[in-house]
Amino acid sequence: MTRLRIDSIEEAMGHAAEIAPARGIRFADAYSQFPTQMGRLLATHARYAGPFMELFQKIMWEEGPLTRQEREMIATVASRASRCRY
Repeated sequence: MTRLRIDSIEEAMGHAAEIAPARGIRFADAYSQFPTQMGRLLATHARYAGPFMELFQKIMWEEGPLTRQEREMIATVASRASRCRY
């Protein structure tokens, strides 16, 4: 099984702090204070982090028919259904 290197929380958040403003991406306080393993993996590998963060920004924060709470609930249920720790 191939394993990818994941930066420490401090290193990953440093990378995310560089990527986010350059792409106009904002983080909720909860995400920046408690980074997930997936978030750390993406921040470690900037080639993937930027596009993923842009998509996440659109899905979670842009105006649409669902509230932020409804979007978070869908993400939680989808993560649970796929046995992913959310």
